Amino acid sequence: YMQSKLLNFPDQLKWQPVIVGGGAISPAKFYLLCGMGGSALAGGLLTVCEPTIPLAIHRDYGLPPLTKFDSQPSPLVIISSFSGNTEETLDAYDSARAAGRSLISITAGLPDGKAGGELLARARRDSVPHIILPVPTIPPRLAVGYFLKALALITGASPVATELEALAANLDWPTLESDGRALAGRLLNRLPLIYSSQRYAPLAYFWKIMLNETAKIPAFSNVVPEQNHNELESLGHSPATPFTVIILAGEDDHSRVTRRFASLIDVLSPLNVPIEQVFLTGATSTGRVINSILLASFTALALAETRGIDPSATSVIEDFKRRLTNQ
Repeated sequence: YMQSKLLNFPDQLKWQPVIVGGGAISPAKFYLLCGMGGSALAGGLLTVCEPTIPLAIHRDYGLPPLTKFDSQPSPLVIISSFSGNTEETLDAYDSARAAGRSLISITAGLPDGKAGGELLARARRDSVPHIILPVPTIPPRLAVGYFLKALALITGASPVATELEALAANLDWPTLESDGRALAGRLLNRLPLIYSSQRYAPLAYFWKIMLNETAKIPAFSNVVPEQNHNELESLGHSPATPFTVIILAGEDDHSRVTRRFASLIDVLSPLNVPIEQVFLTGATSTGRVINSILLASFTALALAETRGIDPSATSVIEDFKRRLTNQ
C-alpha cells in the first residue's frame, strides 16, 4: 500500500494548491510554521530548496516566545495538521487567534467536509484562509510533496514550485528503489546515525523520521561540524553498540564540512563503525531534496518489508494518543 502511494509521488509535485476562504493572503516578511511530525517536515525542506525564505518551525503547544517573531511587522502563522486534529497544533491555532496574528491553515480533507478534522472546521468558522490537501488517507510523512507545494504557494516561492513540477517527469525510480533496497540490507539490525551539513539538516531529520515511523527502528540525526565537538567522542567508546553512520553529503556543502566528513570516515573506520556515504544527487538543491526523500522512503519501506512489519501502521503512537485523550 505505502509503495503504491510512494509511486504516485509525481502527482504530488504536479498538484496545484488553491487558497480558499478568508480572501487572499499578502506576502509576509516572516513565516512561522506550527505543526508536528509529518505535518511540519516540509517547512525545513523548503528552506533547503530556497534558503532565503524567512521561515521558522514551531513543534509545540502555543506560540514561541521569540523576540524575533514578536518584532516582525506582519508575521504570517501557518497552522499545519494533516489530520486536522493534532492537539499541539490546534492549541497553536487558538494562541495565534488570541494574539491577533495573521493566519493560514493547511490540512487534508474533502470539500464536503467529511475530512479535514477540527482545524478545517475552525478555519471555516473563523474565515481563516486555508489549503486543503488531497488524498487524506496516506500517512503525513508520505504527503511531503503536497506540503511542499502548499508552502511554496504561501511563501511566494514560485521558482521552487515550478522546479518541483519539472522534477515530476524526471525521477529515476529504478535507481532510487534499487539503491534504497541495497542500503536497507546493510542497515538491518543496525542503529542509524544520520549526519549532514547544517544546510541539509532538515533532510537528515526527514531520514530519521522515515526510519522511525516506517521501518520502526530508532534512528538519530545531527549536523557537522557540531557533531565533531561532542557526539563524535561517544562513538569511540561504544564498540558493542550496533551503530551505522549515514553521511548525507551535498556538492554545495562548505568545503571545510566536506573535509570534516572525510576526516570523520578516517577516524571511525579503524573503530569498526560501519559508514554509509549517501551523496545527494541532483542538479539543484530542490532536485537533491526530492531524490533524497525518495531514497529515504524506499530504504525505510524495504527495511519494514525485510522485518515483516506493516510500514503504514503506527500502533504505539496511536496508543499513546488514546492514553492522552483519556487523561
